[in-house]
Amino acid sequence: MTFKTISSQRHQLAEGPYWCAETARLFWVDIPMQQVWCWDSLTGEHQHWLMPEKVSAVFATNKKDVLLVVLATRVAVFDCQTHRLETLCTLDDDLPSNRGNDAKVAPDGSLWVGTMDDNEVLCQGRLWRITADGQKQCLLDNVGIANTFAWDESRGCMYFADSMKGQIHKFPYPGFQDVRGAAAFAQTPEGSGPDGSAMDDEGALWNAQWDGQRIVRYLPDGSEGAVLKLPFARPTSCAFGGPEGKTLFITSASVGLEDQLAEQPLAGQVVALEVEQRGAPSRPFQLI
Repeated sequence: MTFKTISSQRHQLAEGPYWCAETARLFWVDIPMQQVWCWDSLTGEHQHWLMPEKVSAVFATNKKDVLLVVLATRVAVFDCQTHRLETLCTLDDDLPSNRGNDAKVAPDGSLWVGTMDDNEVLCQGRLWRITADGQKQCLLDNVGIANTFAWDESRGCMYFADSMKGQIHKFPYPGFQDVRGAAAFAQTPEGSGPDGSAMDDEGALWNAQWDGQRIVRYLPDGSEGAVLKLPFARPTSCAFGGPEGKTLFITSASVGLEDQLAEQPLAGQVVALEVEQRGAPSRPFQLI
């Protein structure tokens, strides 16, 4: 496998890769550094913006140079030109140690956001569904570390993971209901946890596994279709993009690996890999 370096910046915790097909740009965040990053594939240029608090996800919108960002305490609209930040809605107001984590735009256009205890101790995260007018609905509570959002409408399901429990569950969609009491769709090996995911057009789920040094392609029946071994221990997420939708962009972390960086020179960087499958396109958020 040949990995192309998209960003050689040594991020602490790069997350949430998002490919914008309209502008041919890749966006991602560095959560503890409070940064939103962008790589223009046409020019090769990078730019980044500093947020006022931790930021865990970023999305293009239907408005030029306007992004949607998931911050620690809220979901906000960010104007890249004026740097104006407007709150769409707040998150776990009653749980001050919680912060936003993984998020994705669902097929119906709503934003699904998972939260977590920032200390990674308490199982008090939630799953929120947020509409364009800022209305929010709590779909799940008592989540450890919320991760993975992927929908397979042809099979009437969506995937959501709790990294603290090492489990990915398959939930019914659009008739969402809590199925965490049933057997998990996938359980990661001891010592590793499911992080962010992407879906290909064959209905397979590509899951980055923290401390697993791999991305697993799970087939719809939950079996492992392929395993990509990575040059770093802590992949955080992946997303499909590129001109043909066959480029897999992978974010990673260097945090906690200070003694291993000599053996993992790409840890914390953003890389890309060409694969045979085509991925489902990223969805922008439609602002009112």
